[in-house]
Amino acid sequence: MKIDHVHFYTRNAARTKDWFIRNVGFQAIGNCISQHTHTELIAINSAYFVISSPLNSTSPVAQYLNHHPEGVADVAFRVKNLAATIERSCRLGVKTVQNIQLWQSSLGKFKFAQITGWQDLQHTLIEETGQPDCCIPIALKPYEIKHTSKSSQSHLTQIDHIVLNVGQGKLDPAVKLYQELFNFEVRQSFEIQTSSSGLTSQALIDDEGEVQFNINQPTTANSQIQEFINFNRGGGIQHLALRSQNLIADVAQLQQKLKFLTVPQAYYNNLKPLLFLNGAERTAVIEQQILVDSDRRTSPQSLLMQIFTQPIFEQPTFFLELIERRHSAQGFGQGNFKALFEAVERQSNANLEIS
Repeated sequence: MKIDHVHFYTRNAARTKDWFIRNVGFQAIGNCISQHTHTELIAINSAYFVISSPLNSTSPVAQYLNHHPEGVADVAFRVKNLAATIERSCRLGVKTVQNIQLWQSSLGKFKFAQITGWQDLQHTLIEETGQPDCCIPIALKPYEIKHTSKSSQSHLTQIDHIVLNVGQGKLDPAVKLYQELFNFEVRQSFEIQTSSSGLTSQALIDDEGEVQFNINQPTTANSQIQEFINFNRGGGIQHLALRSQNLIADVAQLQQKLKFLTVPQAYYNNLKPLLFLNGAERTAVIEQQILVDSDRRTSPQSLLMQIFTQPIFEQPTFFLELIERRHSAQGFGQGNFKALFEAVERQSNANLEIS
């Protein structure tokens, strides 16, 4: 199993496409303009984003945006046996949005179907023939590929993980749904409490270790997870992480274009994983305010480095994460998780003060 692509529903697909190209380094692959929907496909190495916006009120994107702000509406997974997955989803009472169909285009040949996930989140399920890079069941017109200079090339390679926020008391049923639907297993559990709010979280993974899908729930009414639920009008995708092979270099390149969450200098006091970095890297990590943690279970010198953007759309909901895993680092560090939660909380409070 693997993540094939994520599908964003936005007010203006062209504008969102240009934002990802200009600020993150994505490349335009192709587009499709139908009678009711404008769709763009962009990619950065093996990470594929589909972006759609409505052209009129009959578009399914318009219907979605009547109930939710801009964000991820569909997470597409490749599965080994599509028929078996659909049969299992039917037994679980999951709604089938699109029955199994065969799709063939210049991008490849594959079977696909669509089901509902948690609340209004959908999942396109794909069983491919051959090894196409990305399986999009939309008739895209390809763009002429523009080659970028080596100095501007990114080290971002793929989607590392995706995070779903659900309402208070809904973590267990949401985890159960994805366990039964995709045979996900719980890799880690977190309970984070700050001076003013908290959350609990389960980090899920598929049986091949390829798909990481995390689920959060708030434990207090003023939690930033609850703030997401309020603005999103229900559960939904809070963020996704893009994996980097050189996070320090990527942040140095992107920090003039992206607004990252800030980390207090006290976070780095006596931070033992910093010892796994050389002097120049240690200085850069602190200056760039990158979170650093380690996973001693997998490797004595495993290193997990993460940084998070501020929300990228009009509403304070969806944001991006950049992550680097060194020396077989797996999972998610407890220290980083709490630091992220506190950083989002500070940003939320700052936004309230400004407004």
